[in-house]
Amino acid sequence: MNWLRTNGIGAKKRQRNVKENGEVVLKELIECCDGKCNPIKNFSSDQIIKATNNFSQSNRASRIDIYYRCYKGILDDRPVLIKKGKYNLDKKEICRDIAISSMVSGHKNFLKLLGCCLEFTPPVLVFEYAEIITLGPLAASNPSNMTRIKIAREVANALTYLHTAFSRAFIHSSLDPFTVYLDGNGIAKLGNFCYCVYIPEGEEFIHDDSLKKYHEFRTSTLKQAHGLGVCYLPVIDPEYKATGKVTTKTDMHSFGAFMLALVQVKEVDDELSLSSDMLRALAELFIKPHDDACFPLHLHVSKVLRKFGYAEVMDSDVSNVVVSPVKEFFRLALRCIGCSLGVDPLTSMIQVAKYLRAIEKSAYGDHW
Repeated sequence: MNWLRTNGIGAKKRQRNVKENGEVVLKELIECCDGKCNPIKNFSSDQIIKATNNFSQSNRASRIDIYYRCYKGILDDRPVLIKKGKYNLDKKEICRDIAISSMVSGHKNFLKLLGCCLEFTPPVLVFEYAEIITLGPLAASNPSNMTRIKIAREVANALTYLHTAFSRAFIHSSLDPFTVYLDGNGIAKLGNFCYCVYIPEGEEFIHDDSLKKYHEFRTSTLKQAHGLGVCYLPVIDPEYKATGKVTTKTDMHSFGAFMLALVQVKEVDDELSLSSDMLRALAELFIKPHDDACFPLHLHVSKVLRKFGYAEVMDSDVSNVVVSPVKEFFRLALRCIGCSLGVDPLTSMIQVAKYLRAIEKSAYGDHW
C-alpha cells in the first residue's frame, strides 16, 4: 500500500510539473517565436531516467556545467545530449532555452533540439549529441589553425543568423566556451539560450538586467575550474556594464573573447611570432581569477601586449604588409573586444563573419 501511495504521489507531481512547465514553455514560444517553431517531442521521465542511467555520474558529458548538468544517453536508438537544468536557474530561463532552441534548430550551426521532458523540475532538454567544446579538452586534441578558424566562423554564422534572420534581433548574450559544441563531424554548434533576449522591432537595444546575473553566477560556478580553459575576465560588454543596454555588440564582444581563447589553445604559435612567455601571459587571462577583473578585457590584453613588447600586433599600419591568416584572426579578435587598431570599428556580426570567411579562404591558399 505504501508503494502504491508513493507511486500515486509521484504521478501527480509529474502531472503538475507538466502543466506548470508547459504553461511557461508556451508563453515563451508565443513571446519569442509567435508560436511558430520546429516540432518539440515530449519524452517521458522513464525514458530520460533509462537513457541517463538515472542521471549517473558515469553518463556525465562534461567536467564543468555552468547552466545544466549534461549527460550522454541513447534515445530512439540514437546518441543524445540530455541537459538537466540546475536548480539555481529560473524555470523561465530554461523554458526560454527550449523556445529559442526550437526556433533555430533547422540551422546547422545550432545545437538541434529533439525534444524535452516537462515531468521534471526543472525541465530536461534533449538534443542531438555533440561534445561541449570547453577549451581544456580542445587543447588536448591539439587542433590545427584551420580548425580554430572554422570553429570561429561557424559560431559567427550562428550569431549572425540570430541577429538578422527574424523580424527582431535575438541576442545570445552569454556566449563562452561552455555554450559551443562540436558534433561528430567537427561542426560547431551554438547552444544554451537561457539568457537570450530580443530587441524590439525598430529599436537598437533593450535594457535587461539578466546578463549581470549570469556573470555573477558564472564567476561563482567557475571558482574551482583552474586550468580548464575558462575565461575569468569579464567577457561582458563594457557598454552593457555601463548602461545596461543589450545590443548586437554585446555578442560581438563575447565572441572576440571566445576567439582570443581559441588562440590560446596552442601555447606557441610561430606564425604569430609571439614568445612563449607572451602567450602564457595571455593564457593566464583565461585561466586565473584576477583582482582587477572589473576592468574591460581589451585593457588587460593591451597591457600584456605592451608589457612584452608586442604592440606591433596592434599596429594599424598594415596596408602594405602581408599579414598571416593567424595574425589577422588575432587582430580581428582584438577588434571585437574593443581594441583600437586605427581602423573603423566593427558594427555587426555580419562584418565579423565576412572577415572570418576571408581569413579562412586566405588560410587555405597558404596551406596552414
